[in-house]
Amino acid sequence: MMKLFTAAVKELKLLAGDRTGLLVLFVMPAILVVVITLVQENIMRLTGQELTEVLYLDLDRGPVGTSLAEQLSAAGLVIVAAPPERATIASVREAVIGGMYRVGVVVPAGTSDLFEQESLRLFRGLTGQGGDADTTRIALPVFYDPAVMASLRSGLSARIETALTAITIERQLGRLQALMTGKTTDGNQLAELLDQPLFSLTEGTDAAPAQQYNPVQQNVPAWALFGMFFTAIPIGGGLLKERSSGIWLRLMSLPVSPLTLLGGKILAYLVICCCQFLLICLIGAILFPLLGLPAFTVSGGGAGVVVTVLLAGLAACAFGIVLGVICSSYEQASTLGATSVVVAAAVGGVMVPVYAMPPIMQSISIISPLNWGLTALHDILVRGAGLPAVWDDLGLLLAFTVMALGLACRLLPGRH
Repeated sequence: MMKLFTAAVKELKLLAGDRTGLLVLFVMPAILVVVITLVQENIMRLTGQELTEVLYLDLDRGPVGTSLAEQLSAAGLVIVAAPPERATIASVREAVIGGMYRVGVVVPAGTSDLFEQESLRLFRGLTGQGGDADTTRIALPVFYDPAVMASLRSGLSARIETALTAITIERQLGRLQALMTGKTTDGNQLAELLDQPLFSLTEGTDAAPAQQYNPVQQNVPAWALFGMFFTAIPIGGGLLKERSSGIWLRLMSLPVSPLTLLGGKILAYLVICCCQFLLICLIGAILFPLLGLPAFTVSGGGAGVVVTVLLAGLAACAFGIVLGVICSSYEQASTLGATSVVVAAAVGGVMVPVYAMPPIMQSISIISPLNWGLTALHDILVRGAGLPAVWDDLGLLLAFTVMALGLACRLLPGRH
């Protein structure tokens, strides 16, 4: 028993001196449970059950525009008013399609006058006062971010349509109350009157209509990036083996710089990263249609996709080299690497869209390299943006790579 106790104490002492091992055993699981729980708890946002900002442009400046804003606010939406004197329908569309807002609603000029005219004609037609029961629906332009999931899109549409129905009912009930004072109300007539929709939501204007949500276009690049960052584990493991066997010190005794040696590793694994991305894309393009899913396509922005993949691959390789420098065993590198990549993916929007996360998680997501690469690819593949529109995310990937390699060169043993 004493020998068993002594052996256990020896292992605990060894573990106490292994700070990286303690980090993996205690800190990483704690981070994971917090991150995953926060992300999953906010999945209800995807169905529109949480506050969502609506970019609202009221060009009408009449009763309909005012009432609609009030109704949407009462429905739990946050109204962000676009100044009518400067904003246009095209600017609202651009802001929403660019991902700044999930939805945009425009009330065109003259909507209140047209609503009053059509609702009165319908009222007179159904109450036998010589009007026409056939009315022309009043079109309200509405725009959705192409990256918004279908469930949230449907929930937002339902809220807007409910708000418009409430405006119609309120106006018609006022007329009925005045007409039916002292008279018997016909229930069928009332139901028919209130069932007549006067508004319709139309997506797009003179500009090209926005793309519809496509899960394939979003998930293929997301999980391709996720797999690419897992190359950090074999890179770090290979470097650890070279360090533990003494090969690295022998290499460093040669007249070559650490960057040259590390550059060879990066070049090799960058090819692996590109092959990973290509494989996932081929699965999306060939296998998905056979399974009844839309095919993955790169109709435009091919240069942007290539540049993003290359920079994301460089960032993944640089992260692997840092793992190989700061860890002291392959087990540490594999566990720390896998856990950190999963956390970065969860925070970065790979598992759940960033807009579905609580505000604090959305703020944290900007530190994840996977978020930078995923945002750039979504802007290109989903929102139709060009390479200049994603320079900020690409710059962050490049800066991360440079900083990681600089840290690795500084901490590497045997450097000149």
